[in-house]
Amino acid sequence: MNRSMQTSRSIPSPPDARPASAHPYFRRLSPGSAAVHALLIFGAVLMVGPLLWMILTSLKTPSDAEAFFNTPHRLSAVLRALLPHPLTWENYKAVFTERPMLRYFLNSAIYTGLRMLPALFFCSLAGFLFAKMKFAGRDTLFGAVMLTMMVPFQIKMLTLYEMMVRFGWVDTYWAVVVVGLMEPFGIFLFRQTIKEIPDALLDAARIDGCGPLRIYFSIVLPLIRPALAAYAIFLFMWSWSDFLWPLIVINTETLKPVEVGILSFSDINNPDYVKMMAAATVAAAPIIAFFLLMQRQFIQGITMTGLKG
Repeated sequence: MNRSMQTSRSIPSPPDARPASAHPYFRRLSPGSAAVHALLIFGAVLMVGPLLWMILTSLKTPSDAEAFFNTPHRLSAVLRALLPHPLTWENYKAVFTERPMLRYFLNSAIYTGLRMLPALFFCSLAGFLFAKMKFAGRDTLFGAVMLTMMVPFQIKMLTLYEMMVRFGWVDTYWAVVVVGLMEPFGIFLFRQTIKEIPDALLDAARIDGCGPLRIYFSIVLPLIRPALAAYAIFLFMWSWSDFLWPLIVINTETLKPVEVGILSFSDINNPDYVKMMAAATVAAAPIIAFFLLMQRQFIQGITMTGLKG
């Protein structure tokens, strides 16, 4: 009996047998999760599809691009016609030889740079004033600024154009730059971000003798760097892809930005689709590169709602 007890004690108990499906990599999706994943994949295809079509069309010949629109409405035929046959790079060469594309790029870089840095400063400073400074009519003034977000740009366009005419800025860099220096969305974004900074931190700086501008530069700006990076991406995207306003106020060929320059490849009676798609692909490359470079800061800025501790 003792020998049997010792034997039973010496035999280790078998480990708990777990099915392979319990591992997170092998866990099956529930019907609800599968539906969500399918919906997200469908949305991703809708978002990436036009960009992919633009790139593939830019690598086609004009006859190949026109044949795509006459393809029978069958999935296999559409997918077959979507691919370039044959693949050609002549459209990209024509973009830089037939039009001053490098000059368009330089103009867009100038417009974007002159807009971004002052807009980041003015909008963050205004957000700081509305969030932490107390003055008469602060909330009323902030509400008025927010109301301007509801007004479409097309309604303000005529008034802005009359202002540019009176200032003598039509067909100059200033006509494009000045309009984008102060955006209500930027004021709202920085106001909501700065509002979450503890007041005790700013009060301690005031006790040490810091004025409002010193507090803004030394304390507020370092704490809202993710929001600055996120808004910088928005500004870069808006400024680089701005089309309607530069089309109205810029007439000189050497002052046109890249988005307006793409229009020169279009003709009402005979639009050149392949060259337009090649020019659009080249114009979209800086926006994609800038986002990939700052995507981590962009995600931090979007998810940032304040300070915890």
